[in-house]
Amino acid sequence: MTENKIHKVLLFVAIVVAGALLLSFLPCFEWSGLDVRKVDVLSDIRLNKNNAADDTVAARIKPEYADTCKAGMVCIDDYSAKHDALNRFYEALSSNRQVRIACFGDSFIEGDILTCSLRKMFQEKQGGHGVGFVPINCLTAGFRTTVATSANNWEEHCLTDSVFDRKKQGISGYYFIPQAGSTASYFCRTASENETDTCSEAAFYFITDGNLKFTTTVNKQTKEQHNAAGSPDIQKVSVHGRIGHIRITVDNPGKNTRFFGITMDDENTGVIVDNYSLRGTSGETLGSIPEKTLQDFDQLRRYDLVVLQYGLNVATKTGNKYDYYKKAMVKVINYLRKNLSNTDFLLVSVGDRAAKIDGEMQTMPGVKNLLVTQQEIASECGVAFWNLMDAMELDGGIVEYVKSKPPQANLDYTHINLRGGELVAKHLFETIEYEKERYIEKKKYSESK
Repeated sequence: MTENKIHKVLLFVAIVVAGALLLSFLPCFEWSGLDVRKVDVLSDIRLNKNNAADDTVAARIKPEYADTCKAGMVCIDDYSAKHDALNRFYEALSSNRQVRIACFGDSFIEGDILTCSLRKMFQEKQGGHGVGFVPINCLTAGFRTTVATSANNWEEHCLTDSVFDRKKQGISGYYFIPQAGSTASYFCRTASENETDTCSEAAFYFITDGNLKFTTTVNKQTKEQHNAAGSPDIQKVSVHGRIGHIRITVDNPGKNTRFFGITMDDENTGVIVDNYSLRGTSGETLGSIPEKTLQDFDQLRRYDLVVLQYGLNVATKTGNKYDYYKKAMVKVINYLRKNLSNTDFLLVSVGDRAAKIDGEMQTMPGVKNLLVTQQEIASECGVAFWNLMDAMELDGGIVEYVKSKPPQANLDYTHINLRGGELVAKHLFETIEYEKERYIEKKKYSESK
C-alpha cells in the first residue's frame, strides 16, 4: 500500500512560507554592483506601508541666511559668504545686453529636454532666437526637436567612447576630426518641432595647425569660403544673416584640425541657453576638460550663468554614503570657477527617481541622500543651489509625471520627457524671475538709504 505523504508536502510548504517571511526582514542592499531588492510577500495586503529605509535619509541643510519663499515655488538657496551667488547673473538679466547660460547635465536634459523650454521662456521675455551650441554631430540628432542635424565623413570622438583623448576634447565632451569632403548641416527650430526659427549669427568652433579651408552655405543659397591659419587657440568663424539653415563643407581639413561644434544665436541681443548634455556621466568628467580649452571658450563665449544638473548616474536605490562624489564635485566646481571668469554657478539637484518599495512606487531613499550631499557640495563651494526634487514634488513627483495623461516622464520613473521638461523649466524660470525681482528691490532699497 502506497504511503500517504501529505504531511511531508505540508511541512515543505510551511518551510517555504516561513523562509519567505524571514526574508521580509532583510533590507535592500547592494552586492557586487547588483541592487538586491527587499522581499515582502505581504506587501499587497499590508495596511501600513511606511518605508523603513526613509529613516536613514540624511537631514537637509539650509544656508544660514535664507528668505522665506512664496507658496507654490521652490526658491534658490544661496550658500555664498556674502549671499550674492547669482547677483552678476541677475544684473545681466536686468541689463540690455546679451545674456548667456550654459547648462551641463546628463541624460535628464539630453535632447534639449528642459533647456529648450527654458530657452523659449527667456527669449519670449527678453528676446533672442536660435538654439545655442550644437556639437558637429551627436547621439540626440534623431530626437532633438529644436534643431535638425546631419553629418557625414567626420571622425567622431565622445567622452564616453572607449577611444578618446581627453586632451583634445571641447567644452561639450566631443571633438570631431574632418576629412576632405566632410559635411554637416543644421536646420533651426523653436521648442516646438513644427515651428521654424532663425538666428542672425552662426559660428563654428575649431582648432587647427593651419591651412584649413571650408565653405558655408546659408539657406541653401548664399555660399562663403573661409580660410584659417594655424593657432594654438580655439578659433571661431561666424556667418551672419537671417539664418534658418546652414551647411558646412570642408574643402581642405588642414593640419591637426579638430572641430567642436556650432552655435546658432542672435548677435549681441537676447538670451542664449546652451545645452551641454552627455548621457552616462556624473559631472566629474568636467574636471578633465583642459584648462586652455575652458579659457578659450571663456574668451569666445563667456557665460553669465553655469548650471550643473547631475546625479542620475550616481544615485543608488538605498545608498547613503556619497562622500567620494562630494569630494570630486567640489574639486570640479572650483576648477570651473577658476577657468570660467565672472560666471555665477547654480547647482541643480538630482531629479526625483522612484522604484517599487513595499509594493508601491516611491522615491528612492538613495536619491534623497544624494540630494543632501549635493546641498553639502553647494555649501562647501559657496554657490547657489536649487532643489529639483522639491520642484517636481509640486506636481506630484516622478510618479505623477508618469501617471499623467499624456505622460510627462518615461516608464523608467527616472527620465522626464519634453512635457515634463516644460513643467520643470517653468518652475525654474519663475523662480529665477522671482529671485531677480527680489534682488532688484533689495538693491534699490540699499541705494536709497
